Amino acid sequence: MKIRLDKFTVAVLVVVGLLIAAALVTVNIQGAGEAPPAYRTEDAPETPIYNAFLALKAGDIAMARAQYSKRVLEEVESERGYGPLRGDAYIYGDAARRLRILNVRMDPENANRAYVTVAIDAYATGGLFSSGSTWTSERVVEVVREDGAWKINTQEYFY
Repeated sequence: MKIRLDKFTVAVLVVVGLLIAAALVTVNIQGAGEAPPAYRTEDAPETPIYNAFLALKAGDIAMARAQYSKRVLEEVESERGYGPLRGDAYIYGDAARRLRILNVRMDPENANRAYVTVAIDAYATGGLFSSGSTWTSERVVEVVREDGAWKINTQEYFY
């Protein structure tokens, strides 16, 4: 038994094949050429916040620890400490997170202290019948100037 295809069926199969090829090319090109996020080096109050967020997201605990003040690191080692700097589990789960710096306010009484307002946007994918959900949390993070660099001065892990 031999299958015979008319011209219309052949044309439909060719178009479907081209659409599949175009979809594969599009998926593979998306994101190509984008460099992975890099740590910041500028001397600004928001720099350690951005770097700590990126390091925690990547699981780079050594880099994350470098963004915190000595006081916080001592506190982490004490019984008051918690979080990934202490070795506790730090899992983002299925939520994608994005950090936005909203405001930087220098302390008028102390030039070595600033308060950075951040927003953390989290997106969790939905199930079979859900499109997912997005939520935002805002907080103010205290940073201090220590050893010539800005450091986070609170146990903030951007959960």
